Amino acid sequence: MFQCVVTTAMLRHLLLLTRKLEAPVSQGLLSQLEYHQGLFRGFAVQALKDEIHGLNTETKATSCSEASSQTTSPSTFSQIRSMGYAYARKTNNKAHVHHSHNLEFSQSQLADYLIKTVPKFITMVVQGPAQSSFLYQEPTIYTTPEHLIPLLYFLRDHVNLQFKSMIDITAVDFPERKARFEVVYHLLSPRWNNRIRIKVPVDELTPIPSTVPVFNSSNWFEREVWDMFGVFFSGHPDLRRILTDYGFTGFPLRKDFPLTGYTEVRYDYSKKRVVSEPLELTQEFRYFDFSSPWDTLPR
Repeated sequence: MFQCVVTTAMLRHLLLLTRKLEAPVSQGLLSQLEYHQGLFRGFAVQALKDEIHGLNTETKATSCSEASSQTTSPSTFSQIRSMGYAYARKTNNKAHVHHSHNLEFSQSQLADYLIKTVPKFITMVVQGPAQSSFLYQEPTIYTTPEHLIPLLYFLRDHVNLQFKSMIDITAVDFPERKARFEVVYHLLSPRWNNRIRIKVPVDELTPIPSTVPVFNSSNWFEREVWDMFGVFFSGHPDLRRILTDYGFTGFPLRKDFPLTGYTEVRYDYSKKRVVSEPLELTQEFRYFDFSSPWDTLPR
């Protein structure tokens, strides 16, 4: 079995690279990290702290062996990545904790990195528990319809981001706003274990460019938003209703849509078929003005 010896200079250089985790992302540093990551691959660093801040203790490394039947199981060590950097942390057979300082650090660094690299694509950034779950702390990026596609291409293809998966697309209706709809995109980066949320405010008449050319999984998501909210996606290959019945009128998830609907679908025993007829209501419809969703207008 071949034994690897770690010199003091190598350990000092590895610790220096680890301390640079707080530095801004640069192409030179990334290439340097890739080189040393390959150089030190296989070494089990035992004394690296869970916290990125305050790495000022001595670091020891154990000897490593070539791949064999006695090689340490890969589950012994977990890889925690943050914005293009990697370091090894021993788990000591403890369950993985999703919410930690490392995760918060990576998400805050992600928001700052996007503001510095593509400021023209970003209208506003919101981060924290106000618009994200306590578990993931994902940032929320506001953009415009014309900047949506370039921003998604950047998030998907950039080596430090790699948001390859479109998890979901939905919308929220705010009747009191001029741009009453917020179309929400949820993205996941499997490479760096990061999440991000994109929001695009839009009114009833302004179309949003379809994201199907960027993420093929957006096809049915956009059809669902069109069916429920009436938000039109320009360039969609097949923008049809997907949840409601044929000939359905209206958009059910809009705040001004009546709970009873406009038509009733039932089976007519005399005609031996399903019929659709206007719904006869026993109470008056509520007509909303967009200043307040609870004030009604006279007919």
